[in-house]
Order: sequence, then structure tokens, then C-alpha cells
Amino acid sequence: MTKELQEKFIWQNIHSSKVRGKILAGKIIAIETEKMKDKDINCAIVNFKGVKVLIPAEEILKGEHSKRVLRNMIGAEIKFIVVESDNVTQKAVGSRIKAMERIKEINLKKLEVGDKIYGKVVGTWKQYIRLECVGLEFVINAKDLQYGYVEDVSKIYKINEQVKVIVKEVSEDKKSMKISVKDLIEDPFKDIRKEFTERGEYLATITGYTENRYVC
Repeated sequence: MTKELQEKFIWQNIHSSKVRGKILAGKIIAIETEKMKDKDINCAIVNFKGVKVLIPAEEILKGEHSKRVLRNMIGAEIKFIVVESDNVTQKAVGSRIKAMERIKEINLKKLEVGDKIYGKVVGTWKQYIRLECVGLEFVINAKDLQYGYVEDVSKIYKINEQVKVIVKEVSEDKKSMKISVKDLIEDPFKDIRKEFTERGEYLATITGYTENRYVC
């Protein structure tokens, strides 16, 4: 395929997304502040096959305007729908929120309690991760990811990693659900009373600490 045909195909996809709501995907490669409607807007920059797609922070996450969350999502591959485009400047503006709503509408009604599905890590912090799953976003704390003490979950979970979860609850209107990562992991402490006795004293290794205690 020639370069001209490739470019034509790319812009056909962008046009289809803008007119028909086709869902596209691309990786967040940068964060920039762009002038939009006389306002400085923090945007995630997605490279869609050579076309620069600007996604305002508030179109990444509802109510979000800062660079803080975007910073932790660099490298994440996200879905989006184009809302504006200009093939002269080779730029487009997209919305992740619109794409997520479409994905949720299609997939959530198919799920039932007990189903095991996969979510994708789109953001990592020291004590929690942001997980994208069937068009919904979940912030999952360290205590709900692993048994025992976890010093830094960003060392365990990586951007774009697929994480298996179990559906715990689906709302009656099929617009929200609850999931669990931890329920699919075997509890290493379930037989702890067989190995240790109350008031016993044991040799241990300190593996970490919090503000008011050590963890062995």
C-alpha cells in the first residue's frame, strides 16, 4: 500500500469515527496544554497512525482537569471517538468518555455475577491502580489487589497489563457493576492457624513498614 493510500485509509477511519461513532484506539504518548475555545486545556496526546489526536483531560475522566492523572496514564492504549478533525493540520480531537460509554452499552448487558473477565491497567500509583473493564473504570486499592502488605503496586502491575477479575454485582439498570481481583487469588493465610499458635514467638524478616507498624 502506498503512503497516499495509507493516509487516505487513516482519514477514512477518523471520518467514520466522527460521523458514525466508530471506536478507535491509540497510545497516550504525551501531555500538552492546548488552547481550545480561548481556554488552556490539559490534553492527553494520542498518536493514531501518525495523526495527532488531542483528548482533553475532562474527556479522559469525568470531572478531571489536571495533569496529575494524565501523567500516570502515559503509555496506556485507550479507546476514543473523534469529535473534531482537520486533515490540513493533521490533528483531531477525541473523547475517551464517549468510547467508554459505547463499550459499556454493548458489553455490560451481557455480564452476570460470577463471570470472569479481563480488565486493562491504564494507570498505576503506589497504593492503587486504575483498571478499565468493559467500558467502566475502577480504582482498586492495594489491599484489594493482594493479600498481605504491598509496598508499591506499580512494581507489580504495569500499564496495559491484562488483569483477571470476577464480576461481584451488576446493577439492575445494567449501567454499573462491582468487580474483584482478590477473590480470584488463593488466600495464603487461610491455614495460618495450623502453622502458628497464639502467643508463640517466631523468627521473621521485616519486608516493609507503614507509618505505625512493621510488616513481616
